[in-house]
Amino acid sequence: MLMVLNWLKDNLFGQTALFLGLIVAIGMMLQKKKLGEVLQGFITATLGYYIFNTGASSIGGLAMVMGNLLRPTLGVEAGVNPFSSQTFIAMGYAVEYIAPRITICFIVAWLIHLLLVKFIKPLKVVYLTMHNILSFVATFYIFFYTIMGYRGILLDLCAGFFTVLYITFTPMLVYKDCMKVTNNAFALGHFNQIGAWITSKLAPFCGDPEKDNAETMQLPGWLRSISDGGLSVAVSLPIAYIFVWAVVMIVGNESALQLLRENAGSTNSFLYMVLTALQLAAAIYILLYGLRMFLGALLPAFQGISERFIPDAVPGIDTVAFYAVSPNAVVITMLSYMVGAIITTIICIILKTPVLVIFQLASAFSESSAIGAIANSKGGWKACIMAGLVVGILATVAAGFFAAGLGILDQGIAQANFDSCGYPALIFYLFRMFK
Repeated sequence: MLMVLNWLKDNLFGQTALFLGLIVAIGMMLQKKKLGEVLQGFITATLGYYIFNTGASSIGGLAMVMGNLLRPTLGVEAGVNPFSSQTFIAMGYAVEYIAPRITICFIVAWLIHLLLVKFIKPLKVVYLTMHNILSFVATFYIFFYTIMGYRGILLDLCAGFFTVLYITFTPMLVYKDCMKVTNNAFALGHFNQIGAWITSKLAPFCGDPEKDNAETMQLPGWLRSISDGGLSVAVSLPIAYIFVWAVVMIVGNESALQLLRENAGSTNSFLYMVLTALQLAAAIYILLYGLRMFLGALLPAFQGISERFIPDAVPGIDTVAFYAVSPNAVVITMLSYMVGAIITTIICIILKTPVLVIFQLASAFSESSAIGAIANSKGGWKACIMAGLVVGILATVAAGFFAAGLGILDQGIAQANFDSCGYPALIFYLFRMFK
Protein backbone atom coordinates (compact mmCIF):
# COMPACT_ATOMS: atom_id res chain seq x y z
CA MET A 1 0.00 0.00 0.00
CA LEU A 2 2.83 2.37 0.91
CA MET A 3 4.47 1.69 -2.45
CA VAL A 4 1.25 2.64 -4.24
CA LEU A 5 0.93 5.89 -2.27
CA ASN A 6 4.56 6.78 -2.96
CA TRP A 7 4.04 6.07 -6.66
CA LEU A 8 0.97 8.34 -6.73
CA LYS A 9 2.90 11.05 -4.89
CA ASP A 10 5.82 10.93 -7.32
CA ASN A 11 3.93 10.38 -10.56
CA LEU A 12 0.57 12.11 -10.06
CA PHE A 13 0.27 14.51 -7.12
CA GLY A 14 3.92 15.51 -7.46
CA GLN A 15 3.50 16.23 -11.18
CA THR A 16 1.36 19.35 -10.96
CA ALA A 17 0.91 19.84 -14.71
CA LEU A 18 -0.29 16.26 -15.15
CA PHE A 19 -2.56 16.50 -12.12
CA LEU A 20 -4.21 19.69 -13.39
CA GLY A 21 -4.68 18.12 -16.81
CA LEU A 22 -6.40 15.10 -15.27
CA ILE A 23 -8.69 17.31 -13.18
CA VAL A 24 -9.75 19.13 -16.35
CA ALA A 25 -10.31 15.83 -18.16
CA ILE A 26 -12.44 14.47 -15.31
CA GLY A 27 -14.49 17.68 -15.16
CA MET A 28 -15.13 17.59 -18.90
CA MET A 29 -16.10 13.92 -18.80
CA LEU A 30 -18.62 14.71 -16.06
CA GLN A 31 -20.09 17.27 -18.47
CA LYS A 32 -20.31 14.51 -21.10
CA LYS A 33 -17.92 16.17 -23.52
CA LYS A 34 -16.64 14.28 -26.55
CA LEU A 35 -13.37 12.37 -26.27
CA GLY A 36 -11.60 14.82 -28.60
CA GLU A 37 -12.67 17.79 -26.45
CA VAL A 38 -11.55 16.00 -23.28
CA LEU A 39 -8.14 15.29 -24.81
CA GLN A 40 -7.82 18.89 -26.00
CA GLY A 41 -8.67 20.18 -22.51
CA PHE A 42 -6.09 17.85 -20.94
CA ILE A 43 -3.32 18.96 -23.32
CA THR A 44 -4.20 22.66 -23.01
CA ALA A 45 -4.12 22.59 -19.22
CA THR A 46 -0.88 20.59 -19.06
CA LEU A 47 0.95 22.63 -21.70
CA GLY A 48 -0.33 25.90 -20.26
CA TYR A 49 1.09 25.02 -16.86
CA TYR A 50 4.53 24.29 -18.35
CA ILE A 51 4.48 27.62 -20.23
CA PHE A 52 3.48 29.36 -17.01
CA ASN A 53 6.42 27.78 -15.19
CA THR A 54 8.82 28.89 -17.93
CA GLY A 55 7.82 32.51 -17.42
CA ALA A 56 7.81 32.18 -13.64
CA SER A 57 11.36 30.82 -13.54
CA SER A 58 12.64 34.00 -15.25
CA ILE A 59 10.93 36.50 -12.98
CA GLY A 60 12.81 36.07 -9.70
CA GLY A 61 16.27 37.32 -10.69
CA LEU A 62 14.96 40.11 -12.90
CA ALA A 63 12.61 41.34 -10.17
CA MET A 64 15.39 41.53 -7.58
CA VAL A 65 17.52 43.96 -9.63
CA MET A 66 15.75 47.06 -8.27
CA GLY A 67 15.89 45.97 -4.65
CA ASN A 68 19.56 44.99 -4.88
CA LEU A 69 20.44 48.45 -6.19
CA LEU A 70 18.25 50.40 -3.78
CA ARG A 71 19.49 48.75 -0.59
CA PRO A 72 23.01 50.24 -0.67
CA THR A 73 21.82 53.44 -2.39
CA LEU A 74 19.26 54.49 0.21
CA GLY A 75 20.35 52.35 3.16
CA VAL A 76 16.99 50.58 3.27
CA GLU A 77 16.34 47.06 4.47
CA ALA A 78 14.65 46.21 1.19
CA GLY A 79 13.27 47.70 -1.97
CA VAL A 80 9.91 46.05 -2.60
CA ASN A 81 8.22 45.92 -5.99
CA PRO A 82 4.55 44.85 -5.97
CA PHE A 83 4.06 42.18 -8.64
CA SER A 84 1.15 40.14 -9.91
CA SER A 85 -0.28 37.32 -7.84
CA GLN A 86 1.09 34.79 -10.32
CA THR A 87 4.58 35.39 -8.93
CA PHE A 88 3.52 33.84 -5.62
CA ILE A 89 1.97 30.85 -7.33
CA ALA A 90 5.39 30.25 -8.87
CA MET A 91 7.12 30.70 -5.50
CA GLY A 92 4.82 28.17 -3.86
CA TYR A 93 5.30 25.56 -6.55
CA ALA A 94 9.07 25.98 -6.26
CA VAL A 95 8.98 24.51 -2.72
CA GLU A 96 9.08 20.72 -3.01
CA TYR A 97 7.11 19.96 0.17
CA ILE A 98 4.17 22.26 -0.50
CA ALA A 99 3.97 22.10 -4.32
CA PRO A 100 1.68 19.03 -4.57
CA ARG A 101 -0.39 20.19 -1.59
CA ILE A 102 -1.16 23.55 -3.23
CA THR A 103 -3.05 21.98 -6.12
CA ILE A 104 -5.12 19.70 -3.91
CA CYS A 105 -5.90 22.49 -1.42
CA PHE A 106 -6.83 24.84 -4.29
CA ILE A 107 -9.44 22.40 -5.60
CA VAL A 108 -10.79 21.41 -2.17
CA ALA A 109 -11.02 25.06 -1.06
CA TRP A 110 -13.09 25.99 -4.10
CA LEU A 111 -15.42 23.01 -3.60
CA ILE A 112 -15.93 23.96 0.06
CA HIS A 113 -16.66 27.50 -1.12
CA LEU A 114 -19.36 26.12 -3.44
CA LEU A 115 -20.94 24.19 -0.57
CA LEU A 116 -21.01 27.29 1.64
CA VAL A 117 -22.62 29.40 -1.10
CA LYS A 118 -25.18 26.67 -1.72
CA PHE A 119 -26.23 26.10 1.88
CA ILE A 120 -25.78 29.53 3.54
CA LYS A 121 -28.71 31.59 2.27
CA PRO A 122 -27.25 35.15 2.40
CA LEU A 123 -24.25 34.10 0.27
CA LYS A 124 -24.82 34.71 -3.43
CA VAL A 125 -21.46 34.91 -5.21
CA VAL A 126 -19.50 32.00 -6.71
CA TYR A 127 -15.87 33.12 -6.91
CA LEU A 128 -14.57 32.28 -10.39
CA THR A 129 -11.24 34.14 -10.65
CA MET A 130 -9.34 30.91 -10.19
CA HIS A 131 -5.77 32.25 -10.39
CA ASN A 132 -6.51 34.44 -7.36
CA ILE A 133 -7.63 31.42 -5.37
CA LEU A 134 -4.47 29.60 -6.41
CA SER A 135 -2.38 32.63 -5.45
CA PHE A 136 -3.88 32.89 -1.96
CA VAL A 137 -3.44 29.17 -1.37
CA ALA A 138 0.22 29.39 -2.43
CA THR A 139 0.82 32.54 -0.36
CA PHE A 140 -0.62 31.04 2.82
CA TYR A 141 1.29 27.81 2.28
CA ILE A 142 4.54 29.80 1.97
CA PHE A 143 3.82 31.69 5.20
CA PHE A 144 2.65 28.80 7.36
CA TYR A 145 5.40 26.50 6.06
CA THR A 146 8.40 28.86 6.15
CA ILE A 147 7.53 31.28 8.98
CA MET A 148 5.26 29.27 11.30
CA GLY A 149 6.92 25.92 10.62
CA TYR A 150 3.62 24.06 10.20
CA ARG A 151 3.55 20.67 8.52
CA GLY A 152 0.93 18.10 7.55
CA ILE A 153 -2.77 18.59 8.16
CA LEU A 154 -2.32 21.77 10.24
CA LEU A 155 -0.53 23.40 7.31
CA ASP A 156 -3.29 22.33 4.90
CA LEU A 157 -6.09 23.51 7.19
CA CYS A 158 -4.60 26.96 7.73
CA ALA A 159 -3.91 27.60 4.05
CA GLY A 160 -7.35 26.35 3.04
CA PHE A 161 -9.32 28.06 5.80
CA PHE A 162 -8.06 31.60 5.18
CA THR A 163 -8.48 31.18 1.43
CA VAL A 164 -12.08 29.98 1.77
CA LEU A 165 -12.82 32.77 4.25
CA TYR A 166 -11.77 35.42 1.75
CA ILE A 167 -13.30 34.07 -1.46
CA THR A 168 -16.62 33.23 0.21
CA PHE A 169 -17.40 36.28 2.32
CA THR A 170 -15.61 39.33 0.85
CA PRO A 171 -17.59 39.34 -2.44
CA MET A 172 -20.71 40.04 -0.37
CA LEU A 173 -19.21 43.33 0.88
CA VAL A 174 -19.96 45.00 -2.47
CA TYR A 175 -22.58 42.58 -3.79
CA LYS A 176 -25.41 45.15 -3.87
CA ASP A 177 -23.17 47.79 -5.45
CA CYS A 178 -22.11 45.33 -8.16
CA MET A 179 -25.70 44.36 -8.89
CA LYS A 180 -26.54 48.05 -9.37
CA VAL A 181 -23.55 48.73 -11.63
CA THR A 182 -23.89 45.58 -13.77
CA ASN A 183 -27.70 45.34 -13.87
CA ASN A 184 -27.57 42.08 -11.88
CA ALA A 185 -25.21 40.46 -14.40
CA PHE A 186 -22.15 39.66 -12.26
CA ALA A 187 -20.35 40.49 -9.03
CA LEU A 188 -16.76 41.22 -8.08
CA GLY A 189 -14.60 38.18 -7.35
CA HIS A 190 -11.01 39.38 -7.39
CA PHE A 191 -8.51 41.02 -5.01
CA ASN A 192 -10.47 44.27 -4.71
CA GLN A 193 -13.52 43.62 -2.56
CA ILE A 194 -12.25 45.17 0.69
CA GLY A 195 -10.73 48.16 -1.11
CA ALA A 196 -13.94 48.63 -3.11
CA TRP A 197 -16.00 48.44 0.08
CA ILE A 198 -13.88 51.09 1.83
CA THR A 199 -14.12 53.53 -1.08
CA SER A 200 -17.83 52.80 -1.60
CA LYS A 201 -18.49 54.12 1.91
CA LEU A 202 -16.55 57.32 1.18
CA ALA A 203 -17.86 57.90 -2.35
CA PRO A 204 -21.26 59.45 -1.45
CA PHE A 205 -19.45 62.33 0.30
CA CYS A 206 -17.57 63.26 -2.89
CA GLY A 207 -20.28 64.29 -5.31
CA ASP A 208 -23.58 63.68 -7.05
CA PRO A 209 -23.53 60.45 -9.11
CA GLU A 210 -26.05 61.91 -11.57
CA LYS A 211 -24.60 65.38 -12.04
CA ASP A 212 -20.95 64.25 -11.84
CA ASN A 213 -21.28 60.99 -13.78
CA ALA A 214 -17.88 60.15 -15.29
CA GLU A 215 -19.48 58.44 -18.28
CA THR A 216 -20.87 61.75 -19.57
CA MET A 217 -17.33 63.17 -19.84
CA GLN A 218 -15.28 63.17 -23.06
CA LEU A 219 -11.82 61.72 -22.39
CA PRO A 220 -8.88 61.87 -24.85
CA GLY A 221 -8.33 58.68 -26.85
CA TRP A 222 -4.77 58.20 -25.57
CA LEU A 223 -6.14 57.73 -22.06
CA ARG A 224 -8.14 54.74 -23.25
CA SER A 225 -5.04 53.13 -24.78
CA ILE A 226 -3.12 53.01 -21.50
CA SER A 227 -5.90 50.93 -19.97
CA ASP A 228 -4.68 47.96 -22.00
CA GLY A 229 -3.29 45.60 -19.38
CA GLY A 230 -0.42 44.30 -21.52
CA LEU A 231 0.65 47.74 -22.69
CA SER A 232 0.60 49.07 -19.13
CA VAL A 233 3.10 46.37 -18.08
CA ALA A 234 5.45 47.10 -20.99
CA VAL A 235 5.34 50.85 -20.27
CA SER A 236 5.27 50.94 -16.47
CA LEU A 237 8.11 48.51 -15.75
CA PRO A 238 10.72 50.54 -17.71
CA ILE A 239 9.45 53.69 -15.95
CA ALA A 240 10.00 52.06 -12.56
CA TYR A 241 13.46 50.77 -13.52
CA ILE A 242 14.48 54.16 -14.95
CA PHE A 243 13.33 55.72 -11.68
CA VAL A 244 15.64 53.37 -9.75
CA TRP A 245 18.51 54.09 -12.18
CA ALA A 246 18.06 57.83 -11.62
CA VAL A 247 18.05 57.41 -7.83
CA VAL A 248 21.24 55.32 -7.97
CA MET A 249 23.02 57.84 -10.20
CA ILE A 250 21.92 60.89 -8.18
CA VAL A 251 22.81 59.44 -4.76
CA GLY A 252 26.09 58.09 -6.10
CA ASN A 253 26.67 55.29 -3.58
CA GLU A 254 29.82 53.53 -4.75
CA SER A 255 28.61 50.01 -3.85
CA ALA A 256 25.40 50.50 -5.82
CA LEU A 257 27.24 52.04 -8.78
CA GLN A 258 29.72 49.15 -8.80
CA LEU A 259 26.88 46.61 -8.72
CA LEU A 260 25.12 48.42 -11.57
CA ARG A 261 28.33 48.43 -13.65
CA GLU A 262 28.89 44.71 -12.99
CA ASN A 263 25.33 43.85 -13.96
CA ALA A 264 25.40 45.99 -17.09
CA GLY A 265 28.81 44.79 -18.28
CA SER A 266 29.65 46.48 -21.59
CA THR A 267 26.06 47.75 -21.98
CA ASN A 268 25.22 51.33 -21.03
CA SER A 269 23.73 51.28 -17.51
CA PHE A 270 20.60 53.21 -18.52
CA LEU A 271 19.98 50.91 -21.46
CA TYR A 272 20.65 47.88 -19.24
CA MET A 273 17.87 48.92 -16.85
CA VAL A 274 15.41 49.48 -19.70
CA LEU A 275 16.25 46.13 -21.29
CA THR A 276 16.00 44.33 -17.94
CA ALA A 277 12.54 45.83 -17.43
CA LEU A 278 11.46 44.70 -20.90
CA GLN A 279 12.81 41.19 -20.24
CA LEU A 280 10.77 41.13 -17.06
CA ALA A 281 7.69 42.31 -18.96
CA ALA A 282 8.28 39.49 -21.47
CA ALA A 283 8.58 36.93 -18.66
CA ILE A 284 5.30 38.19 -17.19
CA TYR A 285 3.66 37.92 -20.61
CA ILE A 286 4.82 34.30 -20.91
CA LEU A 287 3.65 33.53 -17.39
CA LEU A 288 0.23 35.09 -17.99
CA TYR A 289 -0.17 33.35 -21.34
CA GLY A 290 0.48 29.96 -19.77
CA LEU A 291 -1.77 30.76 -16.83
CA ARG A 292 -4.61 31.76 -19.16
CA MET A 293 -4.14 28.51 -21.06
CA PHE A 294 -4.47 26.15 -18.12
CA LEU A 295 -7.10 28.22 -16.31
CA GLY A 296 -8.98 28.62 -19.60
CA ALA A 297 -9.30 24.84 -19.64
CA LEU A 298 -9.87 24.51 -15.90
CA LEU A 299 -12.49 27.22 -15.45
CA PRO A 300 -15.19 25.82 -17.80
CA ALA A 301 -14.90 22.44 -16.09
CA PHE A 302 -15.40 24.08 -12.70
CA GLN A 303 -17.97 26.60 -13.87
CA GLY A 304 -20.14 23.92 -15.47
CA ILE A 305 -20.27 22.09 -12.16
CA SER A 306 -21.12 25.26 -10.21
CA GLU A 307 -23.90 26.29 -12.62
CA ARG A 308 -25.65 22.95 -12.24
CA PHE A 309 -24.98 22.77 -8.53
CA ILE A 310 -26.00 26.35 -7.54
CA PRO A 311 -28.28 27.67 -10.29
CA ASP A 312 -29.33 30.86 -8.45
CA ALA A 313 -25.82 32.11 -7.68
CA VAL A 314 -24.14 35.11 -9.30
CA PRO A 315 -20.67 34.72 -10.85
CA GLY A 316 -17.89 36.63 -9.11
CA ILE A 317 -15.42 37.47 -11.86
CA ASP A 318 -12.24 39.38 -12.64
CA THR A 319 -12.24 43.10 -11.88
CA VAL A 320 -11.34 44.06 -15.46
CA ALA A 321 -14.86 43.08 -16.54
CA PHE A 322 -16.05 46.33 -14.93
CA TYR A 323 -14.16 48.35 -17.54
CA ALA A 324 -16.90 47.53 -20.05
CA VAL A 325 -19.51 48.81 -17.60
CA SER A 326 -17.89 52.17 -16.79
CA PRO A 327 -14.79 52.86 -18.94
CA ASN A 328 -14.35 56.57 -18.16
CA ALA A 329 -14.62 55.96 -14.43
CA VAL A 330 -11.97 53.25 -14.62
CA VAL A 331 -9.51 55.47 -16.51
CA ILE A 332 -9.97 58.38 -14.07
CA THR A 333 -9.53 56.05 -11.09
CA MET A 334 -6.44 54.48 -12.67
CA LEU A 335 -4.72 57.85 -13.18
CA SER A 336 -5.53 58.84 -9.60
CA TYR A 337 -4.24 55.46 -8.37
CA MET A 338 -0.92 56.09 -10.16
CA VAL A 339 -0.58 59.46 -8.42
CA GLY A 340 -1.31 57.91 -5.02
CA ALA A 341 1.23 55.11 -5.55
CA ILE A 342 3.98 57.47 -6.74
CA ILE A 343 3.36 59.90 -3.85
CA THR A 344 3.69 57.01 -1.38
CA THR A 345 7.03 55.95 -2.86
CA ILE A 346 8.33 59.53 -2.68
CA ILE A 347 7.22 59.79 0.97
CA CYS A 348 9.09 56.53 1.70
CA ILE A 349 12.26 58.10 0.27
CA ILE A 350 11.83 61.39 2.16
CA LEU A 351 11.12 59.65 5.49
CA LYS A 352 13.87 57.07 4.85
CA THR A 353 11.61 54.18 5.79
CA PRO A 354 13.42 50.84 6.30
CA VAL A 355 11.35 49.32 3.49
CA LEU A 356 10.97 51.27 0.25
CA VAL A 357 7.93 50.21 -1.77
CA ILE A 358 8.41 51.11 -5.42
CA PHE A 359 5.26 52.18 -7.24
CA GLN A 360 4.05 49.49 -9.62
CA LEU A 361 1.80 51.00 -12.25
CA ALA A 362 1.11 47.70 -14.00
CA SER A 363 -1.45 46.85 -11.33
CA ALA A 364 -3.23 50.21 -11.59
CA PHE A 365 -5.74 49.09 -14.21
CA SER A 366 -6.84 45.88 -12.49
CA GLU A 367 -7.00 47.56 -9.09
CA SER A 368 -9.02 50.49 -10.44
CA SER A 369 -11.64 48.75 -12.58
CA ALA A 370 -14.33 47.65 -10.13
CA ILE A 371 -13.38 50.31 -7.59
CA GLY A 372 -13.80 53.05 -10.20
CA ALA A 373 -17.13 51.74 -11.49
CA ILE A 374 -18.59 51.47 -7.98
CA ALA A 375 -17.21 54.86 -6.87
CA ASN A 376 -18.72 56.55 -9.93
CA SER A 377 -22.12 55.00 -9.24
CA LYS A 378 -22.13 56.53 -5.75
CA GLY A 379 -20.27 59.83 -6.15
CA GLY A 380 -19.37 60.52 -9.78
CA TRP A 381 -15.94 61.41 -11.15
CA LYS A 382 -14.87 63.14 -7.92
CA ALA A 383 -15.40 59.85 -6.09
CA CYS A 384 -13.25 58.13 -8.74
CA ILE A 385 -10.37 60.49 -7.98
CA MET A 386 -10.79 59.90 -4.25
CA ALA A 387 -11.00 56.12 -4.69
CA GLY A 388 -7.85 55.96 -6.83
CA LEU A 389 -5.81 58.06 -4.41
CA VAL A 390 -6.97 56.14 -1.33
CA VAL A 391 -6.42 52.68 -2.78
CA GLY A 392 -3.16 53.68 -4.51
CA ILE A 393 -1.74 54.77 -1.16
CA LEU A 394 -3.20 51.88 0.85
CA ALA A 395 -2.07 49.21 -1.63
CA THR A 396 1.48 50.56 -1.75
CA VAL A 397 1.77 50.74 2.04
CA ALA A 398 0.19 47.30 2.44
CA ALA A 399 2.77 45.83 0.04
CA GLY A 400 5.56 46.73 2.46
CA PHE A 401 3.78 45.10 5.40
CA PHE A 402 3.00 42.05 3.25
CA ALA A 403 6.63 41.48 2.22
CA ALA A 404 7.88 41.97 5.78
CA GLY A 405 5.18 39.75 7.27
CA LEU A 406 5.79 36.96 4.78
CA GLY A 407 9.52 37.14 5.43
CA ILE A 408 10.51 37.72 1.81
CA LEU A 409 12.06 41.19 1.94
CA ASP A 410 15.20 39.76 0.35
CA GLN A 411 13.11 38.73 -2.67
CA GLY A 412 12.06 42.34 -3.25
CA ILE A 413 8.48 41.49 -4.23
CA ALA A 414 4.96 41.70 -2.84
CA GLN A 415 1.42 41.25 -4.05
CA ALA A 416 0.05 44.07 -6.18
CA ASN A 417 -3.47 44.74 -4.86
CA PHE A 418 -4.73 46.15 -1.58
CA ASP A 419 -6.72 43.06 -0.63
CA SER A 420 -4.00 40.61 -1.69
CA CYS A 421 -1.52 42.50 0.53
CA GLY A 422 -3.68 43.78 3.36
CA TYR A 423 -5.72 40.66 4.12
CA PRO A 424 -2.77 38.21 4.25
CA ALA A 425 -0.57 40.74 6.08
CA LEU A 426 -3.16 40.99 8.87
CA ILE A 427 -3.10 37.20 9.25
CA PHE A 428 0.71 37.09 9.08
CA TYR A 429 1.12 39.52 11.98
CA LEU A 430 -1.63 37.95 14.08
CA PHE A 431 0.07 34.55 13.88
CA ARG A 432 3.55 36.02 14.39
CA MET A 433 2.33 37.55 17.68
CA PHE A 434 1.60 34.09 19.10
CA LYS A 435 4.50 32.21 17.55
